[in-house]
Amino acid sequence: VAGAFKGEGADVFAGTCAACHGADGKGMEMVAPNIAEMSPSMVEMVLNHGKKGAMSAMPAFTNLTEVQRKAVAAYVASLSQK
Repeated sequence: VAGAFKGEGADVFAGTCAACHGADGKGMEMVAPNIAEMSPSMVEMVLNHGKKGAMSAMPAFTNLTEVQRKAVAAYVASLSQK
């Protein structure tokens, strides 16, 4: 991941996202969807506003700063390249 987001995105992802979406971002059946294929803008939108799903909902993560949300979005985008 480029720039200042290199470590922070991975750290925030590990502490905020990985429990449901998995360390690889590919999700867990019946728990959370695969986010590894999402665009950075979609990840940011969901972090900002949350998302209602067919089986559950994800809250907005308003506790994250804008820089952290962008870092997570960039990190998630990098997962599809692994």
